[in-house]
Parts: sequence; structure tokens; C-alpha cells
Amino acid sequence: MKATLLAIVSLVLGSAIGYWLTQREFAHDVLPLEITPAASFPGRKIGPKVAVINGERFDFGTMDRDGHLSHVFEIRNDGDEPLTLTKGKTTCKCTLSELDRNSLAPGEKALVTLEWDAKTSDTSFEQSAEINTNDPRRPTIYLSIVGRVLDTVRLERNDVHFHDILTSDAPTAVLNIYAFRNPDLKVEKVDFNNAAIKDHFSVSFAPLPAEEVAKAPDAKGGLKMTIAIKPGLPIGSFEQGIHITTNQNEQTALTVNVIGNVVSDILLAGPNVVADRLLVSLGTRSREEGVKHTVYLLVKGPHRDETQLKIESYEPTVEFAARLGEPLRDNPKIVRWPLTIEIPPGATPVSHLSEGAYGQIRLSTTHPAAKELTIKVRYGIKE
Repeated sequence: MKATLLAIVSLVLGSAIGYWLTQREFAHDVLPLEITPAASFPGRKIGPKVAVINGERFDFGTMDRDGHLSHVFEIRNDGDEPLTLTKGKTTCKCTLSELDRNSLAPGEKALVTLEWDAKTSDTSFEQSAEINTNDPRRPTIYLSIVGRVLDTVRLERNDVHFHDILTSDAPTAVLNIYAFRNPDLKVEKVDFNNAAIKDHFSVSFAPLPAEEVAKAPDAKGGLKMTIAIKPGLPIGSFEQGIHITTNQNEQTALTVNVIGNVVSDILLAGPNVVADRLLVSLGTRSREEGVKHTVYLLVKGPHRDETQLKIESYEPTVEFAARLGEPLRDNPKIVRWPLTIEIPPGATPVSHLSEGAYGQIRLSTTHPAAKELTIKVRYGIKE
């Protein structure tokens, strides 16, 4: 009797433990269930149902900057009632150029053509367009295009700066030009936009070494451009634009902006002076007060003691004058030449306040590296 009871208790206890272990092991498993779609039930309607067969997002890979591409999206009605399609909004660089059908019966397809221009300075590119539908589940679908924009040809940088160079200097600057489509890059034409100083500039090109090409992601080739400035640029600031046309950018030239200033052992200093422009800015004065304003030409360097200055001419020649004083040698390293600008009281009202209308004082010197100087004077006379 006891043995039978013990067997029954063991059987019940073993079953309970087995059930508990089974529940613990499979508690988080989801068993497959066969569900009958709603459409298979008699009388159950789906309504219009939009589907983009070839995907709502198209990756075009890479394209040229300022280039034009298009892509066709294919839309199908997977419902059991007519599907209507209308054009919606597009982003600024994208055009929904064509929607070949506005109404689709169940199972029918429509083609949507999306066009875009890569007019951007960025490398990554993404644009989109909307299609409005009568599908209550998806009243609007968003078609997008993504990819990367490459320059066919690109400069390493667009600006080159030369600061405080001497008139006797012959400085150079180097920059790289990268080609992203075709490694065979050749320069076909070089133009300078500042004709007055173009003879002081020269450019040369050499193939870009492979290790330099590798510094620009996706570049396939390139050229190393050397910009050389010849001695003799006039003292003051300068700007020169260099336009480069290659066999791969014939429609749009690359432009390098060269900016700098030339200094010498002869400097302009004093009140109301813009030294790097050799400009004296007097502003607007009353005709009754007149003007008597003194600035200084500082001569330094090994030729300071023997350098002589002379005013050759000045403009305007009426009611405007300039004169040099005796050189001052109160500093052992600098010789100071006072330059006095005079406008008499009662002068006729006039404006020399804009670039191109400034008064000018032209000087000659015996300095070997600065044979001449032109000082500009900005002023106006009012009643």
C-alpha cells in the first residue's frame, strides 16, 4: 500500500516538474499560426492599396556636380478598388517631371519619372518628391533619391595669399588640381583677369604624384599647379584671378584668386594712413577750414641713408598740393621723410572719396627695389 502511494506521488511530482521546465524553456517562443488574409473572407474589401515595386528610395551612386539625372519609379495598385495618384511637393533641386497615369485599376501600374540637378556645393545629395493617393493607409508616399556628387575637376583650394612680399621677391605657391572621372587631365587654356599686372605672374603644371592623388577621396589623377610672381610688382595690395580650362571642364573654368600685398623698405605711416594700400584717408572737410596734414615715408634697410625721394607729380593740380620736408634721422635704423598734404581754405566743393577718384601723389626714389611710389589721398570738400 505504501509503495503504491509513493509511486503515485512520484508520478504527480515528476509531471509537475516536467511541465514547469517545459514552460520555462519555451515561454518566449512564438509558434507559427496560419492566419487567413482578410481579403479571402467573402465580402471583405481591401480598397485601393499603393505599392512602389522598385523601392521608394533610389541610390544613384555618384554623379558630376551640376549634372542632370532622372529615375523612373514604378507604382502598382495592390488593392481591389481604383487607386488615384496626384503630384505633391518636391524639394528645390528635384522635379517630378512625369506621372504617366493618375488612376489605376486593381493590378495596374504607373510610371513616375523624377529628375534632378546636382547644383550643390556638398558631396552628399538627397532630394525627394511626394505622390498623394487615395489609399487611406498611405495618403502620401515619399520618393527619394540619394547619392554622392563629385566634381569632374576640382581645385585643392580657391584662394592663394602672398603677404608682405618685397618688390624684389619672386615667391611661389603650389596647389593641386584633382580629376575625378578621367585620370588624363590636361590644361588647355590659362587666362588672367587683371591685365595690368598679368606680366608679373606665371603658372606651370606637372603631373600629380600618386601619393598626392590619394589624398583626395575618389580622385583618379591630377596636376600640380605652381604660381610664380616675378619681381617688380608695385607696392601695395593686389588681386589677380587665374582662370584654368582643362580637357575635362571646357564649359566652366576653374578660378584661383591670388591676393596679397607688396611692401618695401619704404613704408607710409602717420595719422589717417592705411599702410598696406598706401592710402591717406582725410574724409570730408569743410571748405572754410582747409587741410594741412602731415604723414611720413619711412625708409629702412641697408639703403636708408643714401635713398633720396622726390615728388614727380600730384593730382588734382588745382587746390591740392603735396611737398616733402627734410629727412629726419632721429632713429638710427629709420630715416623719416615728412610728406605734407595741403588743401587751401575756400577750396571748391569736390569729392575724391571713391576708388578711382582719389587724389594721387607720385614719387620717385633712388632705392634699388622701389623706384617709384604712388600715394592715394581720399578726401572731399563740402560747403
